[in-house]
This record gives sequence, structure tokens and C-alpha cells, in this order.
Amino acid sequence: MNADTRVAVCCYAGDQYRMITALGQILHHQCPVVALSPTDSPAVIRYPGVENRQNGKVGYVGQVSLDRMRDHLRCLLEFPEKFFLVHDADSLCLSPGLPRYLYQEGKLWSNLLVNPYEEQWKYYPPGFPKVAFQSPYWMSRGVIERLLDVADTVKINPGLPFIDHYMVQLAVAAGCPFDGFTGGFTGLTEDAGGVANVVEAVSRGAMFVHAIKRKEVLDAVVAARQEFLRRG
Repeated sequence: MNADTRVAVCCYAGDQYRMITALGQILHHQCPVVALSPTDSPAVIRYPGVENRQNGKVGYVGQVSLDRMRDHLRCLLEFPEKFFLVHDADSLCLSPGLPRYLYQEGKLWSNLLVNPYEEQWKYYPPGFPKVAFQSPYWMSRGVIERLLDVADTVKINPGLPFIDHYMVQLAVAAGCPFDGFTGGFTGLTEDAGGVANVVEAVSRGAMFVHAIKRKEVLDAVVAARQEFLRRG
């Protein structure tokens, strides 16, 4: 199951508890795991089969965050696996077995979201796709190499200084094909309405989910996944 695959989780000291809480959903793929965190805010996950690596500096948005993501991608190439499922601390894949369509070489997959904030559209260059790539990400070694080939030439978009947009910039600059997961969900889950949305999506088959920030939300989506599987 999931041969030649490594799971990576991008986190930092302040949210490593989310990774620890969700370890069951991270380890169920039966793949080696690495926690990627900043050098100045390291996550330390002490669990068999989980490595810890540090790259770059802590920062939620801006150039420091983009540089760290670039360095995390470089770090992944130090591992022997060919395929990588790359999470943030608040994303999950609820299926132990990863879909076979992901193992086709050459495409960057994510929770692809058309940018719903029309006030941000003015920041996109003409013809640039008005999308964000939200976690998790799926990529092969070849895709990572293509993204890194252009990483030093891609400049921050001051109006969209987010990793979600940086990943789009890298893919466009590299001419790398991209797509959204079949069975993906991304959305806020900080209130009852948001929780209801993700639970409904999972009950209809969504398996790549973001953003799961609280244990009670994690428990709800895991239960919804089990109910989906029981219904067949």
C-alpha cells in the first residue's frame, strides 16, 4: 500500500500538537513520516517512524514563509522516496490507501480553491489563474525538481504573500500541470457552520480535508468517514 511514498507535515512548535493529535490519521498510510518545521521554532515529534527536520525561519506570511517552503521542498529531495504527500498541521487524508491516480508522474495536486475574495483578484497578473493551492499537496520527485528549478526566479506577489499562492506561482512558472484532488475539501471549521460543512463533505466521500484545527473537529470528520464507509 502506498509504495515509495513519504508523508511530510509542515508545522512549528506552536501547532505541533495538531500533528500529535492527528498521528493516527498520518501514520495510517503506513509510510515514513517527516515533520518539517522552522529552525527557530522547531517541532519535535517523538514517535517511532517520525523524523524531524528544520529549515528556514518561522513566519505565517511573507517572504520568510515562502523561503521556508522552498527549503522544505529541497529537504524532501534528501529522502529516497519518489512520491510525497505534504500536509500542513491542519490537513488530513482520511483514507489509509492513497488514490492510484496520484501516482501518475508529472502533476501537482492540492486542495485547489478558486479564490472567492473578489477584492484580491486585482493582484493577479493578466491571464494568471485566480486560484490557491491549499494543503495537502501531492507531488513526485520530478515535480519538486521542476518547482525548484524556478523557485529562485519567482518573486513574491505583495498582494498575495501566501504559500497557497506561491505554490501556484511555482507551478505556472515551471509549466507544471496541476489539478485539485478528487474528494477534497478546504474551508474554515472554527464555528458550527464550518464544522457542519466539512462533516457533510466527508459524509459524501471527501477524504483530503483542510483546515482541521481542533480535536473535536478531527473526531467529527473521522466519525463521518467511518459512516461513509459503512454505507458503502
